[in-house]
Amino acid sequence: MNSENIHQYNDADYLSGDPIAFGALVVKFQGGLFGFMGRMGFSQAQSEELAQETFLRAWKNRSSYVSSKAAVSTWVFTIARNVALNEIAKSTHAIVDEFDINTLQNKQTGTDPDKQFESHQSIERLQRALRYLSAEDRAVIAAVYTPDMTDRDVAFVLNCSEGALRTRLSRARKRLSNALQQLDKNDA
Repeated sequence: MNSENIHQYNDADYLSGDPIAFGALVVKFQGGLFGFMGRMGFSQAQSEELAQETFLRAWKNRSSYVSSKAAVSTWVFTIARNVALNEIAKSTHAIVDEFDINTLQNKQTGTDPDKQFESHQSIERLQRALRYLSAEDRAVIAAVYTPDMTDRDVAFVLNCSEGALRTRLSRARKRLSNALQQLDKNDA
């Protein structure tokens, strides 16, 4: 399916039961979901599995979507958040090892080996720090940095008000900053 076909559908079409229309929804949101899962601290392989689980749940529960409550994108990311939190809750070990480091490096640095090395180190440092955050803090950070999601959308996904979102984000950023500082102390 190409990107032109994606735009011929509206929110109602995506969840109408038409597999082709739902396929367009998958194509439209898979990159964003994959990135969201990565920002939650999952590895590339885990992110792919969890994104697939999100789409399976969306397909199975498509009749529960209420257009007056949220856009399809918000509904899908709410499912993704729940899938991610469930995975974190059942995990007894650290989740992050590596999330598509090569792709991120190439986008950020081109082919300059020195810049790629620095980028790789920065990404690894951030992922290590994310391990120290609660699942809810990771969810806030991941959702806020998801492209095309407004604060209103993020608040809906996280089941809070926009004011509470700003407070939670501020606290999560502070804890992330503290985790990064602690890592710097430990590495020194």
